[in-house]
Amino acid sequence: MKKFFLVLTVILGSIAAVQAQAQKMAFVNTQLIMDTLPTKDSAELKLQAIAMQYDDAIKSLTSEIQAKQAEYEAKTKSGGQNAATELLRKRIESLYQDYQETEQVANRDIQMQRANLLKPIVDDIKVAIGVVAAENGYTAVIDNAAQIVLWTSSDKDDITAKVIAHMLNKSKTTVPAAGKPSAGKK
Repeated sequence: MKKFFLVLTVILGSIAAVQAQAQKMAFVNTQLIMDTLPTKDSAELKLQAIAMQYDDAIKSLTSEIQAKQAEYEAKTKSGGQNAATELLRKRIESLYQDYQETEQVANRDIQMQRANLLKPIVDDIKVAIGVVAAENGYTAVIDNAAQIVLWTSSDKDDITAKVIAHMLNKSKTTVPAAGKPSAGKK
């Protein structure tokens, strides 16, 4: 019976060792890849344009609130409370509420636009990681953007630079919708 357990332990240990050797893992920093891509820059420029539109609306509301506030203060100092002053106070409250709603809408819209603009880039990064991992015989890839990989025996398992090179080469050889080669392809 002891021999059986000894043989079983050796067999299970051998199987576990073979499975551990069969998995080749790599790591990648997706944030570094994202920050390197020119497509992210164009997405950021679009987001800045959207943010500027909201910023202009918020500045306009701020100016109007300040003007009405100054008018209200002048009226209360000179003549006290009357129907016109009360209407002005309500207008200031309404403007302040519009200001808050505009800020909230702006934040939500910018977040949604960011997600929409970056999703295709993230999807392309995932595809590129898969291609590079497969080309180099890796069976799994860990994203190290959050500094999760604390230690690795070799930096050769970091495929970030290979993924960046793959994506930059891919962007140079893509053909625009008009059928003309892009500037990178000659």
